[in-house]
Amino acid sequence: MKAHDIAYLVKEKLHIPHDLRLADVPATLRTKPVSPSDVKDVSTEARESMPLLAQMAVDAGAGRPFVKWWHYFDAYEEQFAALAEQSREGKLDRPLRILEMGVWRGGSLDLWRQYFGPEAVIFGIDIDEVILTLGIDSAEVRVGSQTDEGFLRGVVEEMGGVDLVIDDGSHQSKDVIASLRILFPLLSDGGRYVIEDLHTSYWPSWGGGFKRKGSSIEALKELVDTLHQPYYARSRRPGALGLERDTLQSIQFYDSVAVLKKSPHPAPQPFRGGDHSRPEASI
Repeated sequence: MKAHDIAYLVKEKLHIPHDLRLADVPATLRTKPVSPSDVKDVSTEARESMPLLAQMAVDAGAGRPFVKWWHYFDAYEEQFAALAEQSREGKLDRPLRILEMGVWRGGSLDLWRQYFGPEAVIFGIDIDEVILTLGIDSAEVRVGSQTDEGFLRGVVEEMGGVDLVIDDGSHQSKDVIASLRILFPLLSDGGRYVIEDLHTSYWPSWGGGFKRKGSSIEALKELVDTLHQPYYARSRRPGALGLERDTLQSIQFYDSVAVLKKSPHPAPQPFRGGDHSRPEASI
């Protein structure tokens, strides 16, 4: 066996990416990839204690297959319960426009249709052409890459705009970052961008590693600095990932999930309450 063959096998065994750069070695050595293997047993769960989305997911037992980590349902319920209810009941000013990247065999599209209701505009994209042969009627499906800017822009245009993006695609850090750069600016005001399965950004074989520069989780952490730019930056510069603070309203982290909200974000201004001419104000 030749030396390069041995090196290849060692990298495979240790989950080391084959394009590893010298600068990435420390992050790789700090990382021990662990993927929990126990599938959630819902038989012990009280139905009334489940979020509505989880109930719908459990009820889809005979439907198209999909995979979501169980704790995601709590995050989605916290983020979207009120919006989903309005959408289901037709109380929004216009249909909600939802794009999911990475839909596998279409089960998640069926779930989103049930959760957001019949009026929602739902599109799913995947690189696997088999998605076109499955007879999915709960959403529109298109085949293409989540990093192809022309393709993504075309899909959003076909949708008439987008209010909610769910990235359940390749989970490779470079792809996650590329999609965010393209799609976040296309979100409507008040729109949200969800990135699932961020635990993969800690795994070297997925382009990640603990505190690895350039991983998706490290790039998202930089957005915290972007939010606080007025308090430290001497000049206006593009924030992390090229996203501007002016449109990044918030970023929330859950276990393996990040939710970014797009909305006009004016410069911060303090508010002075009470009567500042009172004697105690000068003490």
